[in-house]
Amino acid sequence: MGQAEEAEAAFRQAEEMQKQRQPEYPILYSLQGFRYCDLLLGQGKHQEVKERAARTIEEGKGLDSLLAIALDNLSLGRAWLLQSGGAGAGDDGQAAEFLQRAVDGLRQAGQMDDLPRGLLARAELRRVTGDGISLGRARADLDEAQRIAERGGMGLHLADCHLERARLCLATGERDQARVHWAAAKAMIERMGYHRRDREVEEIGRELGEAA
Repeated sequence: MGQAEEAEAAFRQAEEMQKQRQPEYPILYSLQGFRYCDLLLGQGKHQEVKERAARTIEEGKGLDSLLAIALDNLSLGRAWLLQSGGAGAGDDGQAAEFLQRAVDGLRQAGQMDDLPRGLLARAELRRVTGDGISLGRARADLDEAQRIAERGGMGLHLADCHLERARLCLATGERDQARVHWAAAKAMIERMGYHRRDREVEEIGRELGEAA
């Protein structure tokens, strides 16, 4: 819903409750930890996410949880990518390594609900850092993510697919197609109340020359 302050307060409260119930795991982990890291990344707290995910990935090994480890790799990959902005070869290489592990791990865990998260992040990396071949691979990742989202009725993932497709089309000069995907994402986001994406809709709209 885009209520970031309320969300952060709820995450902090949940983490305090977890400390009391599971003293051996003082920070949120697995899916709830990933969601907290997702919020922190939206606030630009890349280093905090790196530290949290690096810590919980070791705990995930102890839990023998493929999902927990895959999600931690996803958080780490996104943190490296967002911190570099696609501009640093070293950071991009780290992002690529973590995101590949994340996608592979989500497949091994059989988590089709979460696999689109990994595919979308890898598509973003390939879009911002790649040549023609990488852009084609980004499109393939988006195709797979969209198929999964459509089959599973995953509206939020589907809206994210349209947003990333709009960015990819802008990167390849396909402005008409970018506008189609932007409009689809905008309508879905408004209908679902998925307001945490409002800023991204506005940014793409400005690049397309659309009025706010």
